[in-house]
Amino acid sequence: MGKADRVSGIFWLIFSVAVMAASYRLGLGSLRRPGPGFFFFWAGLFMAILALIVFVQALAKRRRESAPEYLFRGRNILKIVLVLASVFLYALFIEQLGFLAVTFLLFIFLLGFMEKKGFFFAVLTSLLVTASAYMIFKVLLKSQLPMGWLGF
Repeated sequence: MGKADRVSGIFWLIFSVAVMAASYRLGLGSLRRPGPGFFFFWAGLFMAILALIVFVQALAKRRRESAPEYLFRGRNILKIVLVLASVFLYALFIEQLGFLAVTFLLFIFLLGFMEKKGFFFAVLTSLLVTASAYMIFKVLLKSQLPMGWLGF
């Protein structure tokens, strides 16, 4: 952990404090009757705690290195671009193809092609993630999910 973790920890801490302040102005409500800012306030608090953990760990393990530290040092830039592109395409096609199909295809791509997991593992995990997301959002939370032109 180095300079990149310290900088990102500070950034996310500032961002989460801004989220908490804005959600507090919206109104928190109570646990039984949450206001419009309730969820965002607690999400911002959780994000602030995680940012503090990253920042403190980076400070505790601070090492003096003569070589400059780069944010993407040793990482495959092409892999990062492909993952970002897949998430962008997910958002682009979710209305046309539907939540179930696009979510399944996204996880097949991420697990099968990006992470080079086995075919059986990629398909099974993609099915489980898609079914779990459907159960959480559609059944438990009763959210409207995009059906797509295929009807599912």
